[in-house]
Amino acid sequence: MRGVRDLRPDVVVLTVESRRHWDRVEAEFPQHAARLLVIVDQHLLLHGGVDRMPADGYLVRQKVTAKTLARALSQLAAGEMAIPVEVGRRLLRGSGATPAANRPAALTAREREALLLLVHGLSNKQIGRRLLISEHGAKRLVGSVLLKLNANNRTRAVVNAIRAGLVDGAAMDA
Repeated sequence: MRGVRDLRPDVVVLTVESRRHWDRVEAEFPQHAARLLVIVDQHLLLHGGVDRMPADGYLVRQKVTAKTLARALSQLAAGEMAIPVEVGRRLLRGSGATPAANRPAALTAREREALLLLVHGLSNKQIGRRLLISEHGAKRLVGSVLLKLNANNRTRAVVNAIRAGLVDGAAMDA
């Protein structure tokens, strides 16, 4: 693992078998140093466990092709979230709302707009275009959402928002 960190990768790809290295990966790759793509097995979708593997993107192992991998890597490079629909739905089903006392700080209307765009995997540049603000402004807005949702990446922000009841299934499908 040390040799990989020294290379300063743009993307780190983990499989289910790599889960035992999760803490080590998080420690060796500080926040935003590299994008994290996790390849999960379908059994994790059926029996849970995906939500314990926060990442910037996911692929389902049984559906990985050169094309899907290339698309996911392109999405990550653009700052977007690569997440198949079935993974998103699994995260929604298993999320359950948290008690009000444990909910994150309230989001402003603008932060809620940005959050919905994060749910759909848009990059900062795309969020900026949709909200008619600069990419830098979108980056600050997304950073504020991540901070308020106690998330170290975009995927974790979406999962935390789902758990807190800030996002529902209709928002995912829209």
